[in-house]
Amino acid sequence: MNQMTRNDDAVQRPSYDRSDRFYIENGEWFYLTREQIPIGPYASQQEAEDGLNAYIDYMQVEAE
Repeated sequence: MNQMTRNDDAVQRPSYDRSDRFYIENGEWFYLTREQIPIGPYASQQEAEDGLNAYIDYMQVEAE
């Protein structure tokens, strides 16, 4: 898979564990976008992970 970058993105990005994007608050799950915007709430971590995957797919289509 080819990874696209935005013009203002650094070419070298630090590696991170994708699970660092997920957190629970008041019993509800959220994820953070690359821009550190919280998205949620979701009923479970799996739903939040599915939401993040859908968000990433959407952003990749928008970039094309």
